[in-house]
Amino acid sequence: MTLRKVLKLGLIHSVFWTTVQLSLSNIMLRCPSSLFVRYASVFKIWSWEKRGALWNKLFRINKWKHYIPEAAQFNYRIYNKRRLASFKLEDIHFMILEMRRAELVHWLSMIPVVVFIKAPKYILFINFCYVISANLPIILTQRYNRPRLEHYYQLRMKRGERTCRKRKSSL
Repeated sequence: MTLRKVLKLGLIHSVFWTTVQLSLSNIMLRCPSSLFVRYASVFKIWSWEKRGALWNKLFRINKWKHYIPEAAQFNYRIYNKRRLASFKLEDIHFMILEMRRAELVHWLSMIPVVVFIKAPKYILFINFCYVISANLPIILTQRYNRPRLEHYYQLRMKRGERTCRKRKSSL
């Protein structure tokens, strides 16, 4: 295969994956946040994940997660997940829902690799490697960060409920 063909193939595949990622992202942005509340069990953090600590232990996520580009840089409609807007419960809850959305987008982004099943093995291999390297770090980062934020949110909710009960009982 000539260099020209390799470059052409690389360009075609780059356009394909960019289109897939952007399309899925835009489709998922149209999904209401209530969907991620209703199907929270799909995004459940399992006990063996140790609230995300397992992923950090295996992959040292806290050392490299800041190198992952924020999707909001490329699409203004995407919520910036780099930092919380505030520590209000509503903002924390919204951040959790957006982290679930991001995880789902990246899981779904890996499915189109099946398009290359009948392609020559080296093309399938290259595309499979791309899909894993482009999506798995983000999924793992979500699985590392979200449980900690969910735990913080639940603690705040419990404290808020206790405060409300005390106020009610004092009336």
